[in-house]
Amino acid sequence: MGAAIWLIVIGAVCVVPGGLAYAGLWRSWIRRSTPAMPFGLFWLGSALVCEGVAAFFFNGPVVLALVLMVAFVLCGVLGMWLLFGGARWATPAWYRRRGTVRR
Repeated sequence: MGAAIWLIVIGAVCVVPGGLAYAGLWRSWIRRSTPAMPFGLFWLGSALVCEGVAAFFFNGPVVLALVLMVAFVLCGVLGMWLLFGGARWATPAWYRRRGTVRR
């Protein structure tokens, strides 16, 4: 039970800066970090939250746990892809218009 809570908390800590970056409210990171890094943090944080919530449902509705596990894998793959500079389509329009994404 404690590990699931930690996964949710750590995931939420990663989702907050990623969500701010997606919304365009936090743009100063562009000068300091690698391209699309906060967007990858958002998806990796979402994956951790899905994993933590799925851990609560292993003794309950199995279908929900399986759906959350699939979401965990997909969000994790997308997050890693964005951390390494891929998935241009997953970045927000303001970021693509800025011209900072490599083609």
